[in-house]
Parts: sequence; C-alpha cells; structure tokens
Amino acid sequence: MSLTIRPAPCEENPYAWDISSDNATVFVEPYDELGNLSKILLLNYTVTSLGGGILSFLMLYLVLFKTSGALKNYQNMLLICCSTDLIYWAVDNFMWMKFKETDGVFMIKMEGLAGHLGRPYRVFTMAFYVWIISFLNIMLPVQFYYRYHSLTRNGFLSASQTLALSFFSLILTLPNFFLSYASYNSSPEERPGFNYGTLWYQEYPMPNILFGDVRSVYQKAYFFYGGAIISVSFIIALVIGYRTLQRIKQMRDSYSDKTKRLQKQLSDFMIVQAMIPVCVCVIPVMSFVIPAFFYLDTGMMCVYSAIAVSWIPVLNPIITIMVIIPFRRIVCGVFHKRVVVNTSYNRSTTDQVIP
Repeated sequence: MSLTIRPAPCEENPYAWDISSDNATVFVEPYDELGNLSKILLLNYTVTSLGGGILSFLMLYLVLFKTSGALKNYQNMLLICCSTDLIYWAVDNFMWMKFKETDGVFMIKMEGLAGHLGRPYRVFTMAFYVWIISFLNIMLPVQFYYRYHSLTRNGFLSASQTLALSFFSLILTLPNFFLSYASYNSSPEERPGFNYGTLWYQEYPMPNILFGDVRSVYQKAYFFYGGAIISVSFIIALVIGYRTLQRIKQMRDSYSDKTKRLQKQLSDFMIVQAMIPVCVCVIPVMSFVIPAFFYLDTGMMCVYSAIAVSWIPVLNPIITIMVIIPFRRIVCGVFHKRVVVNTSYNRSTTDQVIP
C-alpha cells in the first residue's frame, strides 16, 4: 500500500511538503534517513524523561522536607534551582525534539505529545521552550546573589525578595519568547514558495516541522538577544561568585568548622549550577547558532546537542545531591538500609532452610 504524499503546502505544514519530481526517490513505506540514530534519540528521551523526573522530584522532596540546620537558610535558593529544573524537564519531555540546521535555517520536529498539537500551539510550545532555556540561564545570578547577600548583610533574602528577583529575570527573558514565536511562525515567508522540506532529513511522509530562518529579522533578534542576556548573566554570576569567595576568605578565621564545611558545599553547588548549563546547554546551542549566521550545514551536531541538553534535569539533581552532604547521607542511607534489610532477610531465610 502506497503512502499518502502531500505534494503541496497544508495548514499544519505550510512551508514544507513532499517532493514529487522525477528525480525524487519514491518510497512505498515510511522512511527515516537517520535510521538507528532516531531510535537512540527516542531511547535517550525515554531515559531522561523517567530518570530526570524521578531525580528532579527527589531533589524537590529533599529541599522541602529534609533541609534543616544551617542549610535551612538557603532553602529558597535551592527551591529556585529545583523549580527551574522541573519546568525545563516538563517542557523538554512534552516536546521530544529532533533538530537540524542548514543554510541558516533552524528546523524542529516534535516527537512528543506536542507533536500532536496544531501548528499555532506547536509554535507557542517552541517559543516557551526558548524562553525557559533563557530563564534557566539568567536565574544563575539570582542564585549567586542570594548567597552573597547572606554573607555581606548578615541576613537572608525573604521569600518575597527572592520572588521579586525571579520575576525581574522573567521580565528580562520575555522578549525572547515573543521574538522566537514571531520567527517560528513567519520567518519562512522570507523565501516565498520555497519548499523548506528539502532542507530536512530525508523522511517520508514529510513530518510537521517548524522553521526559523536566520534571514528573518525575528530570528536574528532572538538569537542576538538570547545570546546577549545569557552572556551578561554569566558575567554577573562570575563577578558575584568572585566577590563571594573573597568574602568567605576574609571571614574564614571567624567560621566554625561546621560553617566552613557548609560554605564548601555551597561553593561546590554554585560551581555545579554554573558549569552544567555551560557544558550541556550553552556550548551545544552555540555550536549550531553561530554557524547559522554563515549559512553552514552543521550535520548531526543538532541531534547530539538535543541529546546533551535533555540531560540537564538528570545531571543537576545527581551532582547537587553528591555535593550537599546532608542530602547525600539521606539518599545513601536509604539504599544502605535497603541493602541491610535484604541481607538480613536472606540470612534469616537461609537459617530456616539449613537444619
């Protein structure tokens, strides 16, 4: 039975359609050029969806119910990290994206639940994803400042002050939502009549795809604005982080051993919060954003970048639990208790069997 070919634009895919020329390969069954790589991508999303969800909610539980002692004062800061990780995890797994970039065009196919939505909702979801990536990175200075404030003012930011800073960050990143929405909604109109499907991987039937063409002022604006606010946020975080370390160095002699250990854990936590987005988000994204302005083909780089970025909700909780000793003790204690119980049960069973 032959496939249903869409030889012309349609409402859900107005800028891409199946190629129906004499030179085009004729397929009689579904075909995906990526083959096994698509299966690996699906497996990766399944692992990060389950693992990221379990770990992110575990981290939230630890912050809400197991934060005590001196660490309790930093609960709001930890809660910010948990909240952004959970929101990103939810959006990323709602989309399950497959990327490609070539000729200055950024292409997205959604293979998760979002892929079943109508085009306007897919555009909205993509814009929301761009916003959450921006928000995730720009919240870093807020986390750093929370700790710096506690060291220099002998007091902690209240919940309302923390929310105010978070809301300010939200406002700063909102333009990226609107710019990316405009781009993925209308940037292909820069080349009227052009079949953007010819730039996508060879796949039949042609899937519903969103396109962001760098020839559009909206695509340029959202790339530049997003890059600018993220770069500035990292610079601010570095400055605050440096001043924080200087303050700790000045006050070190007055700290008790317990306070020194706490500050060491918080410093490690801040380093983790800064390095994970850089390594698995900023660098992979820049690897195809910069070439887009030179109209280069980045090949499989976008697919690998999608895999890297999807691990944020997994890596953040794991490393945070590892560096914050009270959390690590709780988690390790649960596993240790389970091992002891199982060992005791097995010994008891063996004693009953052996006469």
